[in-house]
Amino acid sequence: MKGTIVLIRATSKCRIPIYYLKRFFVSCFLINKQTVNFIKPRVCIVSILVGLVLFPAIGQFDYNSQLHAQSMPESVTSDKVVILNFDDGRKTQYTQAKPILDKYGYKATFYVVCQYPDNKKGYMNWTELETLHREGHDIGSHTNNHADLSHASKNSLEYQIGKSKECLQRHGINATSFAYPFDRGWDNKTVVNVVSKYYDLARTASNPVTFLHCDGWVHQSNQTDCRTYTNNGNLNYANKYSIRGWSHDQSRQVNSYSDNELLRRFIQVVNSQNKYNENGTIKAVPIIIYHGAGDNDLVDYNTSPILFEEEMKYLHDNNFQVLTMKDLAYDKNTNYLFIK
Repeated sequence: MKGTIVLIRATSKCRIPIYYLKRFFVSCFLINKQTVNFIKPRVCIVSILVGLVLFPAIGQFDYNSQLHAQSMPESVTSDKVVILNFDDGRKTQYTQAKPILDKYGYKATFYVVCQYPDNKKGYMNWTELETLHREGHDIGSHTNNHADLSHASKNSLEYQIGKSKECLQRHGINATSFAYPFDRGWDNKTVVNVVSKYYDLARTASNPVTFLHCDGWVHQSNQTDCRTYTNNGNLNYANKYSIRGWSHDQSRQVNSYSDNELLRRFIQVVNSQNKYNENGTIKAVPIIIYHGAGDNDLVDYNTSPILFEEEMKYLHDNNFQVLTMKDLAYDKNTNYLFIK
């Protein structure tokens, strides 16, 4: 039985207390090192009845419980979520940040500049990126050359946006989201027109949380139409191609934070959703954007592994659900974003 996990769910047809389940599940299942074979339910019932005879000291049956070999802690709620992003594809994201993510069982979205792997010092290679993809991390596009898209020609936009998707596809990665370099281009209709041809969603920066419904941005606009474009063809402020994240590194740069100060700010940011989310309804989501992870070559856009570990431990200890951009979806009927 070593290495085998058996999940058993009590149903209305066969409800038994876990006291007997521990003693008689071997009679209900034949387990070997390779397979788990289920015997017919009548055999399970007979085995349990035998157990009731052999072990008379029994308590009441629980007719409302579901029995599992492993369950999530009761303290986990759906009100606290965080999405982790890593931009540019720095090598330390793989060598330094990934082991910490693995430790806590977290997945992240890695936005890749497609011409950097195998070509630019200090960045991941394709083997490492493909490993991330294979292990369940989300890989998105961050253009071909990390170009500023705000004043690019249409041909350049097609190259930076469309060809970067093709580049990832050649490595078995279907990127469904895009991140704008330098936080530029999200408010440019020509840019968004090209992005929307290739990707379901796009992320920019400049806000601690992103609101899933456009009317959450009342402090920025009076928008109630959550479509990408208005009826007259103008670009709406809040839409599925202007999802906002919080740049962890830019916050350090602008405010000259120490690690302790940045940790305090991180805690403020991830908890800023509390005034919007309640009773399992998610209205606002912090998206945290990292770049370097212990990079000696980066001064401002870098997070030490010690600080990153402290931040991930905070999320773990306070029961945050950590998601990726691929966990976001768009409802075409309401034009709202939602968590899958």
